[in-house]
Amino acid sequence: MGRQKVGDGIKLQIRPLCRENAAAVAALERKIFGTPWSEKTVEESIVRGESQERPGAFYAALGAFLKDELAGYLFAMAVAGEGELHRIGTVPAFRRKGVGDALMEALVSWISYCGGGSIWLEVRAGNKAAVSLYKKHGFLETGRRKNYYQNPTEDACIFVYH
Repeated sequence: MGRQKVGDGIKLQIRPLCRENAAAVAALERKIFGTPWSEKTVEESIVRGESQERPGAFYAALGAFLKDELAGYLFAMAVAGEGELHRIGTVPAFRRKGVGDALMEALVSWISYCGGGSIWLEVRAGNKAAVSLYKKHGFLETGRRKNYYQNPTEDACIFVYH
């Protein structure tokens, strides 16, 4: 995936996550999500990204790193010409410094590499920063799922990128 420049001259590297990153990703999950993935789920998703065991389906487990420090991550899947963003997170200290932008650019590039054209995702309606990030990268809201999220209960906005 290579290096990207982030605000303040910080150099960011996007690369596949490995099992050794599972604890750091799970810790970040607990900080930023009301319903975080467990370390076991994170590790299984990383292993899925490493193995690519299902023909015709591709999995991404990507991390954004400053040297060896995790700044953010994403998990996504591509199958039958479509992509789906499963999870994305940024270390709070690195928000609004280009980490989310770099991860979204990596996602679009990865989906294209896998032969996908569109990318689907859902986000809490109240997550204004994420909604803004997705719109900035060309995603359009196509619908809502009422009371989809818990802790707290909130609608999900469905976005697509073509």
